[in-house]
Amino acid sequence: MLTENDVISILSTYLTNQGYLIVKALNTGERGIDLIAENFEHCLYIEAKGETSSKDHTARYGAPFNGNQIKSHVSRALLAAMLVLDEADGDPKVIAGIALPDNPGHRSLANRILRPVKSLGIRIFWVSQTGVEVQD
Repeated sequence: MLTENDVISILSTYLTNQGYLIVKALNTGERGIDLIAENFEHCLYIEAKGETSSKDHTARYGAPFNGNQIKSHVSRALLAAMLVLDEADGDPKVIAGIALPDNPGHRSLANRILRPVKSLGIRIFWVSQTGVEVQD
C-alpha cells in the first residue's frame, strides 16, 4: 500500500529521471502543492494522494481507503490542480497534475471523470511500486 509520501517519492524519482529538477517535495505533515518540478519547457505542480494513511498511529494505517475516501481525496487533488491553473492565468509553461496510486478504486473513479479532467489540461500521474504512467 502506497502512502502519500511513497507516491511523492516514487514520482520525484521518475521526474528526475525524465530530466526535471525537483523544486519542492512535501511530506504529509506540510501544507501546499506536494510536488513542484521544472525543466526548460515546463513547471509541473502536482498534488499527490496515497491509498492508505501515512500516519502509523491511526487506525487507517495500512488499510486501503474506501470509495468515499477515494472520492474525497481525488476531489481535493483536483481542486488543488484547478487552483494552480487559475493562478497560472494561462501561462503555457505551467502544467497542473494529480498523482494517484495505480489501483482499481482510483482508476475507476478517474475513468468516470477523465474527459472533463483532460479538458482542463490536468495530467494524471499513475504511481505504483514499479513506476509511473502519465495520462495526459
